[in-house]
Amino acid sequence: MLPSSLNEMASVVGGTVSGNPVISGLAIDSRKAVKGDLFVALTAERDGHDYIASAAESGASAALVSKPTTILPSICVTDTLDAMTALARGMRDSYSGKVFALTGSQGKTSTRGFLASILTQMARRSGSERILVTEGNLNNHLGVPLTMARLRPHHPYALFELGASAVGEIDHLASIVRPQISALLNARAAHLEGFGSIAGVIQGKGEIIDQTAIDGTVILNRDESAFDEWVKRAGSRHVISVGRHAGDLTWSQTSEQGLEMHYGDRELSVSLPTLGQHFMENAALASAMAIAAGATDHEIIKGLEAASIEPGRMTPIQLENTLLVDDTYNASPQAVRAAIDWLATRQGVRVLAMGGLSELGEAAEAEMQALGSYAKSKGIERLVATGTALPIAEGYGADAQYFPTHDEVCNFLNTSAREAEVILVKGSRSAQMDRVINTLKLQQGGQ
Repeated sequence: MLPSSLNEMASVVGGTVSGNPVISGLAIDSRKAVKGDLFVALTAERDGHDYIASAAESGASAALVSKPTTILPSICVTDTLDAMTALARGMRDSYSGKVFALTGSQGKTSTRGFLASILTQMARRSGSERILVTEGNLNNHLGVPLTMARLRPHHPYALFELGASAVGEIDHLASIVRPQISALLNARAAHLEGFGSIAGVIQGKGEIIDQTAIDGTVILNRDESAFDEWVKRAGSRHVISVGRHAGDLTWSQTSEQGLEMHYGDRELSVSLPTLGQHFMENAALASAMAIAAGATDHEIIKGLEAASIEPGRMTPIQLENTLLVDDTYNASPQAVRAAIDWLATRQGVRVLAMGGLSELGEAAEAEMQALGSYAKSKGIERLVATGTALPIAEGYGADAQYFPTHDEVCNFLNTSAREAEVILVKGSRSAQMDRVINTLKLQQGGQ
């Protein structure tokens, strides 16, 4: 766990100490600092040293700095980010529970949600209900140390989501976490600006394998084209493969929310709390991670059915006469295709409302045009696009609707598309398509 005094921390990071209060957490946002926090004065776009007084007002007990300060007791180091990372490594070294980590181009957060729910069921078996799990989008070089700072000896399990946008980033994060059980969900055309190519994504996401304990277990998606390459990379580590038709754990969709899984002679039938075949794949991958840790069938089933998936991930909202599906959290080309595949299974008039996709680099226009064409080929009756999603409308063809603003999209959906059976809203987070969801809920009484 986090060293409790500045003197102990200084011995880890090699800094000079002023004062010695008791420390129980880390903070990098001065507004969110509380009593017991060590405020880390990072130097990036803004200089965190300018906010030490604000952190003190919020309740921070000390500061980690690279410039001397008299505002708070402090540890002064050469680089505060490096020092925060070193503290996180030290916390991991002192933890004796089971550590899980997962990464992939898409599905990380929902897989994390499914597994966290199962691990909570497992923890109850040993008399505990509290596990450590990544919160929100704290899955990067700042979020992982902040999550590690919440680790305590009483946590039987620690689950980390790892995100990256370039080769080398997963290697760095996973070297802090050092998982005993890891999962590589997929490698898709996302963050291509940073990774450079799909080959770069495959290489970068595969770095989680290298940092998994040699005697640990790696969960791999059998349906990924890079599967054989990743199995070879795993070396002597135990591998559990998960696939739709082949693998150690196989899964199939039995109804709109029904999932059936087979692992050896074990058969599990589950009703998931969300929509879409891709969520079934995520639930199966989470189940394989839990199996590697000794989960029972009951714990897996109860955990999956009780899982709380964050809003914006194929979340169904019933309007007056229409099913509105909120899939606005984020979007990659593959995730959009998965959403279109689900929409194509529905009856009646189906509407796809799209915002733009980000971080596709030079391939952005071609990728988005292909998505519009794909929606047309799947028989989606109406497509409406906004913002940078004009290429999606162009790919769909002359029948598509394009509006520059969210308000215009909402007006269209409230008039011309009001008779639709299903409206699915999607786009990258930067597209802010959640504004469309919120407006429609307000106007049509969604719940």
